[in-house]
Amino acid sequence: MKNTILLAFFFLSISFYGQKKVYFNEDFKELPTAQDATYYSTYEDTKKGTNRVTYYIDGTKRNSNQFSDIKKGIKNGKSEYWFKSGVKESAEFYVNNKLEGKQTRYYESGHLKRSENYKSNEFIDGKCFDENGTEITFFPYFVHPEYPGGLSAFYKHVSRNFKAPNEEKGRIKINFVVEKDGTITDCKIKQGINTAMNAEAIRVLKSSVLWTPGRVDGKDARVKFSIPITIR
Repeated sequence: MKNTILLAFFFLSISFYGQKKVYFNEDFKELPTAQDATYYSTYEDTKKGTNRVTYYIDGTKRNSNQFSDIKKGIKNGKSEYWFKSGVKESAEFYVNNKLEGKQTRYYESGHLKRSENYKSNEFIDGKCFDENGTEITFFPYFVHPEYPGGLSAFYKHVSRNFKAPNEEKGRIKINFVVEKDGTITDCKIKQGINTAMNAEAIRVLKSSVLWTPGRVDGKDARVKFSIPITIR
């Protein structure tokens, strides 16, 4: 499975749940049948919303999430994840899609890896531990990729290097991946102006210097990112 951190929930086009199985590939794109599937999910409607449980295709549980509005991806309640071995990997709690209270992550040995406290999605405090249970210096679980000098420096790069192929104006939104080495890959236009303008925006993005890669649990990771470019 690609080591990609998705910065949005996968949404479903189905209009009913019950205990229906829905199949997905490794990127969580919905499939019509189990053929070529990596995961499947089951859904249970409750008075408070929908409970979704996702499994590896062999039936091993991967994660369980509670939603008040699953179509909008709004989590309310407990979210738990498991390693392929069946050992719990993490436990989180959401109120109106915001982290609330104690959040925990574990080593595959079952030992506590990190414990964090949140209030309305705001980090309050936390602790990290090594595999022997010894407390170590705290570090954030997720760090966004960053352009050297920040977004203001990135937009200066765009303004200096964008060569408009025509006179049309508007907004271009590009989805892309910042790789572990800081390079830009998988550029896709989410919102565009026209073919020529879109291609120029991708060219300028790819011509930028290496980004500082994102980090997940202290390790460099390939991270999906999205950025708008406005042409006036």
